[in-house]
Amino acid sequence: MQLSIVIHTEEEFDWNGGFFKANDNVTHGEKLTQFCKALIAEGAKITFALDYAFVNSQEGHKVIDFFKTQYNNVEFATHLHPWVNPPFAEGDQVTNFNSYPGNLGEQLEFEKLKSLTNIIAEVCGVKPTTYLAGRYGISEHTVTNLKKLGYKTDVSISPFCDFTHQEGPNFSNYNNDIFVNNEILYWPHTTSVLAITPSLERWFNQKPSRFETYQKNFISRLLMKVLRVKRQRLSPEGFALADLKKITRAQMRLGQKDFILSFHSPSIKAGLTPYVKEQKDEDHLLTVTIDYIKWFHSHNSGQFILVKEKEYGANEA
Repeated sequence: MQLSIVIHTEEEFDWNGGFFKANDNVTHGEKLTQFCKALIAEGAKITFALDYAFVNSQEGHKVIDFFKTQYNNVEFATHLHPWVNPPFAEGDQVTNFNSYPGNLGEQLEFEKLKSLTNIIAEVCGVKPTTYLAGRYGISEHTVTNLKKLGYKTDVSISPFCDFTHQEGPNFSNYNNDIFVNNEILYWPHTTSVLAITPSLERWFNQKPSRFETYQKNFISRLLMKVLRVKRQRLSPEGFALADLKKITRAQMRLGQKDFILSFHSPSIKAGLTPYVKEQKDEDHLLTVTIDYIKWFHSHNSGQFILVKEKEYGANEA
């Protein structure tokens, strides 16, 4: 049993207010440092998936400077938000379509990814090899760009999810299986389809697209509600400790051994994301995260790893 903690380390912006180049504010750096110190004190390791606005900010520099000598405990990865990442070929405002990096032309995606890779290497002192697309937006040409820049691992897949209604990617055919494609290791963000019985959970897992298909029909959606079928991400954002345990146990029954616990860095400060609106929500996030880490380690003989430490364990797809 292995757990990697992946933090979407990014700027603060109105999640419903559009995508603007000017949305590059970072005020949660000190709280993020204290939060991550508490996790590491419990034995955890952290993969910081850094976007351009965070790496280019004063607050971001303080966080990075604090952790960059702890190479055994932290990894600096890449998180591409097109709207704050040069070159700015799209103008001051990015459309919903272009907010997904994989929807950009192959060359523009490459130039943005190269720019981000370079600044991370410069500020952090090490070249990143793990990629997390902003809004999980990867496409067929993303893998080509990742290979050109020396990346080894991609954690952008969001299992059982279809974002095409937002002009984004479709991951409804993916479950949590780790696989290798074109020399890139794909480790999906841990997501579970929970149900009233383990056999029903297995049925959805065996053909992931069933979840989205059944969601689109009123009758089948009603049936899913009766059978308590729901999709949940392994994240402390919006979920209680009991939920995280339930997700983990469900995936363990399916044979999963490698898990990603993820959240957005602004969520550690109240008022910056929809998940953490008040101080009590901020306290809840820290408590749930630490309690889950303790439980994962003590009850499952769980080990903590960085994403870059995950070895190629699957045959090439």
